[in-house]
Amino acid sequence: MSEEVFKKAAQWVRDLPKEPKEGDVVLDNTQKLEFYSLFKQGTEGDVTGSQPWAVQLEARAKWDAWNGRKGMSKEEAQKVYVEKLVALGFQP
Repeated sequence: MSEEVFKKAAQWVRDLPKEPKEGDVVLDNTQKLEFYSLFKQGTEGDVTGSQPWAVQLEARAKWDAWNGRKGMSKEEAQKVYVEKLVALGFQP
């Protein structure tokens, strides 16, 4: 899998409609966190910085999701990211 396919997949996610119509792909919050963590792992590697406070709900959830990918190679994260999107309808 190439870096170009990964970038196309990331763009596909960014282009998902904010106000989906019937038949559009819709990601729930669990899927959004999963794709966020794979994207961050695939672009930056292991999480950096300290864990946000528990009262910072969104930041903490993102950090925890990304930290759950610790040790996964960038290449593997990109591969899994694309594979999961293909299952949702992305066509490389």
